[in-house]
Amino acid sequence: MMKEKERNKWLELSLSDSVTQADLTALYRYKSDPFEILALDKEELANIIGDKAFALGRAVFDFGKELKAIEKGLMRLVFLEDEEYPALLKEINNPPLFLRLRGKIPSPSERMIAVVGTRRASAYGKRVCEYFSAAFCEMGFSVVSGLARGIDTKAHETAIKTGGQTVAVIGAGLDVVYPPENERLARDIAGHGAVVSEYPMGTPPAKMNFPWRNRIISGMSCAVFVAEAPERSGALITASYAAEQGRDVWAAPGCIFENSYKGCHALIKDGARLVESKDDIAGELSFEGFDKLEKISPPPASPKPFSDEEKKLYDVIGWHPVSLDTIKRESALDISKIFRVLTNLQINGFIGNSAGGKFVRKK
Repeated sequence: MMKEKERNKWLELSLSDSVTQADLTALYRYKSDPFEILALDKEELANIIGDKAFALGRAVFDFGKELKAIEKGLMRLVFLEDEEYPALLKEINNPPLFLRLRGKIPSPSERMIAVVGTRRASAYGKRVCEYFSAAFCEMGFSVVSGLARGIDTKAHETAIKTGGQTVAVIGAGLDVVYPPENERLARDIAGHGAVVSEYPMGTPPAKMNFPWRNRIISGMSCAVFVAEAPERSGALITASYAAEQGRDVWAAPGCIFENSYKGCHALIKDGARLVESKDDIAGELSFEGFDKLEKISPPPASPKPFSDEEKKLYDVIGWHPVSLDTIKRESALDISKIFRVLTNLQINGFIGNSAGGKFVRKK
């Protein structure tokens, strides 16, 4: 078991310029004592981590800030050798030497499923995410995601609402919540699982951090479910890492006319499992409680009694956005009546506005 001074030294080395957690793991596997690592000549170190060896020990972050965060209970360190470290994450090619976290990694750590997708989630995509996230929690799995807007946010919220556990793997320091509006959600996640980062305190949410952190999202999970993703979604990077790591990849199908599902469809063409209900993954995983879940059922046509005109418009407006022209054509109502009925449906929370002046169901 590593001594405290050794853990602190690895922590200090993690603040070195351009040195990654994967580099530290490579060094740790060469010699587990960081003081012995520092005693090696740079040429020998360069054989392990390349030119980064010459930056090792040259800190660009505040070591004192890290120690204070630990002292104040704002951060814990979970090392590769620790029991709490996710078992599946240890198996990937480039695991972090240690994780900075708030909260506690759910146990057993093998029972985690990643739920990922686009930041610009549609009403349909959120509904898909909510259904499967709740189902996974009810099956006894924890939900892993990245705290981003859209699908990630819905996945975390649903896990908490369902009474399950969830893990957020972020691409910044633990003290830098991104997006800022998810600060309260991050606190809730820490109380129902953990917020995890491999980056030092104060690290900004740089664009390059997010694809790299995705290997952790997939690495600690036994499977990755893509709820909604366009062609250039970061969720596809997570799916790619999952395939490399030997994890199952599942994707939800969507409307063929919507760009927001072209990424999911591409995954399915490449061999990802198309999933429409919990029955589709029955043969993929085995666990207690599976048969207790109910298959998803379509929403009722009318969540509450509607007038004939309201019902007609609600039936036209689906879970995918529709234009005013489509509503006018398919309802055959006068435009003045359409505006009046749309207003009533919006006030009562049944429909909402979407991009391009379109309308979409909210419930």
